[in-house]
Amino acid sequence: MTKGMLRKLAGTLFAMLVLTPLPCAAPAATLAGTVVALSGPCVAHGRALKRGSAVQVDDTVSVPAGVHLELRMADGSVLLVGPGSSMTVENYSAGGAGPLAKLSLPHGLLRVRVARVAGPSTFVVSTAAGTASVSSAYADWFIKAEADSAQVGVLAGTVDLTSAARGQSVSIPAHWGTRLEAGRAPVLPRVWSQVEFSAVIRLTECCQSAQPKIEMPAR
Repeated sequence: MTKGMLRKLAGTLFAMLVLTPLPCAAPAATLAGTVVALSGPCVAHGRALKRGSAVQVDDTVSVPAGVHLELRMADGSVLLVGPGSSMTVENYSAGGAGPLAKLSLPHGLLRVRVARVAGPSTFVVSTAAGTASVSSAYADWFIKAEADSAQVGVLAGTVDLTSAARGQSVSIPAHWGTRLEAGRAPVLPRVWSQVEFSAVIRLTECCQSAQPKIEMPAR
């Protein structure tokens, strides 16, 4: 092979190296929270979860019957996921103007304890029947979702429940609760009794590191 041919071959190889695109690195997953406790086998997108496991944006967390899971979000908020629940982290951000969390709950029970932060925090849980949302400094509340209904009870703060079909909303203050049927407007909220709150607390209390005391208003 002549020197001219070698130079030509070297030039061709150099051009191929320059023009060939380098493989792009996969975008880094966004951390939403960490598993604090669980009472049995749970998975997130097929990954077996254990204490200390990371849960990321787009993960679907599946908690089977008879099992409980506690998840601490990056901003300090706590999610207590009850037995037989499926929850997807649609979006999450702990920075910017304030924490933002968007979850979907096709079925199951979720207790949300929104952490106290300096600025406003937005927490949204979508179900088939409608959407529950919090935009306040602190809140502690439950949401139970089924295929055709949703139920919300509030221990602290205020939660708005909006019908997916009608777009009508109600605001639920502390110690009150309500229900929403698919295709209808939310039922007007009412004061919940200690018995009603205790019934849903029992379904999530297994994993709580510290059970907060519930103070009901005097009748």
